[in-house]
Amino acid sequence: MLPRLLWKSLRGRRSRVALAGGALAVAAALAAALLSVALDISEKVARELRAFGANITVVPRQESLEVEIGGLRYAAAAQAAYLAEVDLPKLKTIFWGHNIQGFAPFLSAPVEAGGRQVLLVGTWFDREVVLPQGPRKFSFSSGNVREPESEGSRFRTGLRAIAPWWRVRGRWVEDLPGDAMVGKAVAARLGVAPGDRVPVRASGTERTFRVTGLIETGGPEEDQLFVDLAAAQALLGLPGKVDRVQVSALVKPDDVLAMRGRRNPQGLPPEEYERWYCSPYIDAITYQIEEAIPRARAKAVRQVAEAEGAFLGRLTLTLVLVSAIAIATAGLGVMATMTTTVMERRREIGLMKAIGAEPRQIARQFLLEAALCGVAGGGLGTVIGLLLAKFIGRQVFQVPIAPSPIVVPFVLALAVLVALLGAALPTWRAARLEPATTLKGD
Repeated sequence: MLPRLLWKSLRGRRSRVALAGGALAVAAALAAALLSVALDISEKVARELRAFGANITVVPRQESLEVEIGGLRYAAAAQAAYLAEVDLPKLKTIFWGHNIQGFAPFLSAPVEAGGRQVLLVGTWFDREVVLPQGPRKFSFSSGNVREPESEGSRFRTGLRAIAPWWRVRGRWVEDLPGDAMVGKAVAARLGVAPGDRVPVRASGTERTFRVTGLIETGGPEEDQLFVDLAAAQALLGLPGKVDRVQVSALVKPDDVLAMRGRRNPQGLPPEEYERWYCSPYIDAITYQIEEAIPRARAKAVRQVAEAEGAFLGRLTLTLVLVSAIAIATAGLGVMATMTTTVMERRREIGLMKAIGAEPRQIARQFLLEAALCGVAGGGLGTVIGLLLAKFIGRQVFQVPIAPSPIVVPFVLALAVLVALLGAALPTWRAARLEPATTLKGD
């Protein structure tokens, strides 16, 4: 009997059912699209933001006292401290090694170039690194042992990986010991252009480099001369040494646990320490870097990390607010439609009560009608939303959006819930109608 009543009711009020279902479909489409974007785009946007510079700097723990004059750094040779170049692949062995998107070592010192003093910087431009192999297991005092997904055997990194935004007139150095890239300001002082040769003298040794490109960044890099790291080490007499490493890592915005861990990670309870250590907070990653590389001190570039976190947080909040507004609007639409339906069916409800129908039976029929509208509208809206998410990914973010398996059941359940909530007040009123009053027409 109940299925027949539901079918008759829905068929007899097709326009109102279509209106309620349409409102739910619109809300479900927006919710599915924005939820898909929010779940998938944050990491992709974070990866795009990583192209605008490193967010972690690794330096020797016993850093020497340096003086900067005219953009040049000076340190007493006896006080200078360095990191070992051979230790750098260990950056990919930390718990969050997969989130290390790139790194580049640097060795810098003031030299004489073309009769003028400039800052020579040796680095990797585009280097394939052989990674340490073997299982990576991390044990915690809670008794848990975690083993992250293993990395490949090789990793391509260097300055081009962490600073692809640099504008280079000419071409990048291809890790050739005789090539160099010159900052725009240095090139102007020396009067050189791509293809010219620059003599460089340091520690009684002279070497000539061929300029392959001029660098324009708007920053201190324009006052520097970049060469291959091995060439700088040979020229400065520091084989296998680097004075700092810039690291580009994917991180998540700080929350309460991240703030507590920043102050004293070892002071956290065992369960919280494990959760902090196994979350890609920037301080957790710097902590792990210091564990992996001997005598290293990792420092977060707070301006970069906080700007990224704030941007991703605002993006997620915007998507959530738009979805909430759409869902609330759909709920009001369902409520208005069901209220009108109750008013139109007052006599029918009164007759059903007069022949013995109980209030809960009346309520069940209306709620089932609303639930069916929710399933139909939610299903249609979910399909449209997933297509809309792909469109947003291509047109707005220029990246493909992969639908998450959680989106479909979540949006369907949300559409049914919104339909039931929207029908709750009209259903309560329908269940309270008096048969005598409705049948009289008052």
